[in-house]
Amino acid sequence: MLRIGEFSALSQISIYMLRHYDEIGLLTPEHIDKYTGYRYYSETQLPTANKIRALKSMGLSLPLIKEILTKYAKDYELKAYLETQAVQQREKIEQMQKQLTLIESTVRSLNRPSPIPSYSVALKEFPKHNVISYRQVITTPDQEGILWAKLAEETKNLKLHYTNPQWNIAIFHDGQYIEENLDVEVQKSVVGTYRRTGLATFKTVDAFIAATLTFKGPYMNLPAANETIARWIVDNHYKISGPRFNIYHISPETEDSFGEMITEVCFPIQSK
Repeated sequence: MLRIGEFSALSQISIYMLRHYDEIGLLTPEHIDKYTGYRYYSETQLPTANKIRALKSMGLSLPLIKEILTKYAKDYELKAYLETQAVQQREKIEQMQKQLTLIESTVRSLNRPSPIPSYSVALKEFPKHNVISYRQVITTPDQEGILWAKLAEETKNLKLHYTNPQWNIAIFHDGQYIEENLDVEVQKSVVGTYRRTGLATFKTVDAFIAATLTFKGPYMNLPAANETIARWIVDNHYKISGPRFNIYHISPETEDSFGEMITEVCFPIQSK
């Protein structure tokens, strides 16, 4: 029999940890002197102690190690379990790598002066939703209001039920930021289904992921916001998968001051 100090030296597990393992039922002494309280271990427990050290070095928690020693006595059972753990660890590494890339790209962007910092960019999942929309080519961006007025005119008799919160979306189908002859579609998110009016179209939009940037202020900041997101997408190894769009959370429809506008610029993306 080995006293706890001797077993600690042979197993290279500290006395403190051996006591903790005993408390949680992971590695209990073979004998405890009922008078002195001394813990005694057997040489036959050294392989178990070595397994604990090996599994711990893999980053497994003590509860998981206890589960492994209790449930997976056969090598093939342990192999299947560790394969599952390996998959989970790879997923963690991939997630940490994405986080590291985000940090590094943000550090680089802070060296470039911009009214809209790239650390404002966030990934969002847009759920499947219904919209009523109107699409037309406009000469200049400031004519977008004409489209909203036309959509309102076309749908005034439909008794629309809007989502809460409501999305007022402008989609730019040209594929790049341009200042003239823009192919623009305006949408309002709705609940339920509606008939086509001839000019206004009802449709269902499938779920997708987008890189988004929300800013407060006038629309003159839109080019900077678009540039910031486009650079962020490249730096973080994504690619654009659909036309960019804006969500107008606070717009001239309800607010007179352009400084109080809240606009969310969005680029649908996918991994390369």
